[in-house]
Amino acid sequence: MTPAEYQALTSPQLSHPARSLYLLYLRQQARGELTQPLDYPGLGKALAVQGEGHYRYRVTPAELTALVDELCRAGLLSLHDRPHPQHYHGARFRLALKQLAGLAPLPSRQFAMHPEWRPDDQFDGLARLCGLLDSHFDETELGEFIAYWLGRPEVFENQHQWMLKFVRKLKNQRSLRRTPEPGEPAGYQQGPPAAAAGPSKRAREMMAEARRLQQQCQGSSDEKDT
Repeated sequence: MTPAEYQALTSPQLSHPARSLYLLYLRQQARGELTQPLDYPGLGKALAVQGEGHYRYRVTPAELTALVDELCRAGLLSLHDRPHPQHYHGARFRLALKQLAGLAPLPSRQFAMHPEWRPDDQFDGLARLCGLLDSHFDETELGEFIAYWLGRPEVFENQHQWMLKFVRKLKNQRSLRRTPEPGEPAGYQQGPPAAAAGPSKRAREMMAEARRLQQQCQGSSDEKDT
């Protein structure tokens, strides 16, 4: 099942019999992207629920037509050929979402960040979709991201969501404000990381304060010795 199929099948607008019809019969019996010609008696038997010698649930031909209409509205089926205009008996459908691949596999279990976390092979495609043309990163960038979220063990995300957070972090780090060239749109433009210009003003102030306190402590120690 593709992610596109999963999303369509979990829509609250789709009935459970329509999901069963698609998953347990139409998709299983399909040849490639096309369904077998729909056989109403066979479909009715596949969806029927029998108990203690009688049917507890049966589907009429009109109800089968309505279920197929549901699947078409959900985008799971598209009509390929239809011998009879009043119903779908004998008709064939294309499984429209079967070959529509997504950026990630089916939604995975959520988890807290851990030291061994790494983006998977879908990362480059996700980065480009989000506008990050250069998806390369070094161990320092990855380590900072992991360390930040290790301090928040209450946050649980799936693999796709963690990668999306990492993409946003890289975009924020690599976006810089610059004067656009003639004919170039204004705004934030991606570029290589800015060259290191030494410690920031705040960092220099903190280092100066640390040196002052160290000298002060050393002076007090010298006075005690005398």
